[in-house]
Amino acid sequence: MRPDMTQQDDDLVSERDFRRLWAGTTVSQLGSAVSMVALPVVAITVLDASAFQVALLSVIQAVTIVVVAFPAGRYIEFRAKRPVMIWSDIARCILLFSIPIAAFSGWLTFAHLCVAALVNAAGQIASSGAAQAHLKALVPAERLMSANSRLESTRWLSVLVGPSLAGPLIGALSAVGALIVDAVSFVVSAWSIRSLRTPEPQPPAREPSPSRRAELFAGWGFVRGHPVLRRMFASWLVFAGASAMATPLSSLFYLRDLGFTPWQYGLLMGLPSLGGFLGARLAPRMGRRFGLVRGLWWVSLWRGPWYALIPLASPGTAGLLLCGLGFAGVLFFSGLANSTMTTYRQLGTPDHLLARVSTLWIFATNVTQPLFIAFGGLVASTLGTRAGLFLVAAFMCGSGLFLPRRSEDHA
Repeated sequence: MRPDMTQQDDDLVSERDFRRLWAGTTVSQLGSAVSMVALPVVAITVLDASAFQVALLSVIQAVTIVVVAFPAGRYIEFRAKRPVMIWSDIARCILLFSIPIAAFSGWLTFAHLCVAALVNAAGQIASSGAAQAHLKALVPAERLMSANSRLESTRWLSVLVGPSLAGPLIGALSAVGALIVDAVSFVVSAWSIRSLRTPEPQPPAREPSPSRRAELFAGWGFVRGHPVLRRMFASWLVFAGASAMATPLSSLFYLRDLGFTPWQYGLLMGLPSLGGFLGARLAPRMGRRFGLVRGLWWVSLWRGPWYALIPLASPGTAGLLLCGLGFAGVLFFSGLANSTMTTYRQLGTPDHLLARVSTLWIFATNVTQPLFIAFGGLVASTLGTRAGLFLVAAFMCGSGLFLPRRSEDHA
């Protein structure tokens, strides 16, 4: 057989494997979007949980990610990635299935939901860290941008479709029954990973390290010393923090200041995600035209100004359209930016550091966002919600200034 035919066969298998992985990821993301809505409903309707207890479920997930991130990155780094992804899916599936079983048996407790939230968060960070590292091995470098684009577009689609599916599913199956949908989605995800035919490369060998601590924080050390990734990391933290800060402020602004109805609010939370979907799909074309670093710089500068349209809105249909346009614009350029940044990070990070760099991003995001949310609440309580939203837009605009304009700009 000719060498070029062998290469074509390998490329075909790789493409088929990616499609399987993509399909499993899509189903899992949709299931998780349903679960995100259903789990608090179970706590409230089945266990009569207080507002503090419902909030505690979110706190447990965030704290788990912060505590587990660095050890998980170190553990995953030197092991085969597919088993980590599969067992993460299986663990989350079992915990989710246990909730309906306990509820129907009359044994469900709030502590049970807390354990489920903890395991779900730990499984999420393990699966995400392993998947980021594995994708680089599964997909050729020249197709990595396209692969990230498809995965990113699916994420935005799940944000749009998942909560919309949750309502009818909860109505038809109850909130407890809807959790079974998420549990089944993890089975599909695990099966899709198990069905991959491309041999997984051997995990990187553990290199000599002066201490366990140095090995644990090697991802941070690499990013800090990398002239481009360091600035991407700072830019991402500011933008992610501003986005988290925007969530409670925009809810107050839409419902209280502008007087939008619940269905209008739901529309604003979901429909603009189409902008993120479209941006993610166009990311490969943008990357080919401008390059990864220059392209990320451009789209990051365009991302923030759109958000300034939201605090300019007034009550009524025109205000609703203006808010939708502003949010969709932010998400469109976010879809472009996220796919580009992820691809550069994968290509620019050595294989033996990929999992630790990926989990570093997740850790830092979960630490930074609560600080921005608290700061936004303080600004809104003293200067008003509009002022807080203008500040969000300023942070979003400023996040692009951290980035180099081209890869040789190391200053």
